[in-house]
Amino acid sequence: MANFDFDGHKLFYQYETSYKLLTDQAVDPVYVEYSPVGSCNHRCTFCAYDYIGYQSRRLDTQKTIASIKAFGKLGCKAMLFAGEGEPLIHPDIDDFIITCYDNKIDSAIYTNGVLFTPKRADKILDKLTFVRVSFNAGTKENYNEIHKSDDFEKVVENLKYAVKLKKEKNIQTDIGLQIVVIPENLHTIVDLAKIGREIGVDYLAIKPFVQHNDQEGYQFSKNFSLQEVESILDEAEQYSTKEYKVIARKEAFRKYHDRSYDHCLALPIFSVVLSDGNVYSCGPYLNNSDYCYGNIHEQSVEEIMHGDKRKKILDFAKNRLDCKGECMPNCRLDAINRSLWELKNPTLKHINFI
Repeated sequence: MANFDFDGHKLFYQYETSYKLLTDQAVDPVYVEYSPVGSCNHRCTFCAYDYIGYQSRRLDTQKTIASIKAFGKLGCKAMLFAGEGEPLIHPDIDDFIITCYDNKIDSAIYTNGVLFTPKRADKILDKLTFVRVSFNAGTKENYNEIHKSDDFEKVVENLKYAVKLKKEKNIQTDIGLQIVVIPENLHTIVDLAKIGREIGVDYLAIKPFVQHNDQEGYQFSKNFSLQEVESILDEAEQYSTKEYKVIARKEAFRKYHDRSYDHCLALPIFSVVLSDGNVYSCGPYLNNSDYCYGNIHEQSVEEIMHGDKRKKILDFAKNRLDCKGECMPNCRLDAINRSLWELKNPTLKHINFI
């Protein structure tokens, strides 16, 4: 069965980058997230990007394509198209994916799946490393309440076509679902596990909700401990088969507020490009000018990545940022930071007895 390791990390497969981080050398991003548009066709109740305002803006096509190529020349190996809006709304998203493919950069999409139509699947499915559909309820009624949309059946049909296309053409792209667990959908997780198996997707990822520091509309009423949800997660996992894996991210629930490191050592490997072209250090600090490196509409990627602003931000994150007090729990770089911090500040005794 496939090993996705959503609760771990793959940094040490990038051993040259790992060595540079551990020896305090300059590092360019290995992984970049793009937010192609600011608008979204859903209004999920828990949306972490509501504070940005769903602005009607989008990345300039030619400058984005140029930036993809430039990041690739700097050593970027993977790009995710997701962000504060629905990425498939961008009229030229297909070109971004194809540019990644032609430049040997892995690419993926987080989407609500409404616009992942058969026509689009025909064009880009085989160019992607994976497509992950945010599907935050296991019943149509609950889906309507949380997504504020009646697109449940449309998304299911789009997924069925993509799965069929994958099998017919022996495409290696992984097709997955993801549910963010909140009190309002907890009771439908097992239903979604069944749906995922019936559709024939490769996996369902079940992850805890993380409250963004600047989030406005939705305030999480309860942080679930693993003990509180484990029986439901265990039941959902029982629907796994040889071809389909239900992945309950139990470590993420277990370590929700547990940070073993003081500062952020992993920040150099990661960047986020927002729909206005601004390049940020990481997701928790989007729209915060203190963590903005520059703008791809105004500067080259090389100028942004090697500029003084980025150097100052990385130095601050590495030496002074209070990760335990200031950063949101379960950030994207958490597992990497745990490993890097332990290697730099060992807590294990007798480390030479390997």
